[in-house]
Amino acid sequence: MSNDTQKADQIALHLFTKLFQVVYHARITREPRPSQKVDKWFNLETPETDALSKDDRDKFKSISSSPPQPLEIQVLLTVPELGNNQVLVYHPDAVSGTQPPQIRIYPTPKRILLESWTLSYTPRDGPPDTTVPSTTYKHGILLFRTVFSLLRLLPAWR
Repeated sequence: MSNDTQKADQIALHLFTKLFQVVYHARITREPRPSQKVDKWFNLETPETDALSKDDRDKFKSISSSPPQPLEIQVLLTVPELGNNQVLVYHPDAVSGTQPPQIRIYPTPKRILLESWTLSYTPRDGPPDTTVPSTTYKHGILLFRTVFSLLRLLPAWR
């Protein structure tokens, strides 16, 4: 395996794991422990997490030789057990000053899907790509700055 292929595989691994970390830390409701290691890939410091297991992470180690399944991240809202006098309702946004009716959600779900993120790798057909790994890394910096900002603008932000 060439040195460029190894570097490309390493960058790809960190693309997958960094996306997981960025989404995870933007959606987790508790603060990370101060003693956690910090991942500095793509010029974005994120605390490392054990929520992505080593086995799951290893699936993305050498994508040039065996493309992995897509990484799918689902952000779920866990609905607590409701008491006898409690119900779950949906409040639609008010339109032009009118108060919309509340809509009861029945049966009460255990979890509600708020967001779904998917990152997949598809090998290129045809001649080998001539993009050097450093260019891919630089594009990753811009990508993760954008994703980091977007996560703080979407409604599921903490």
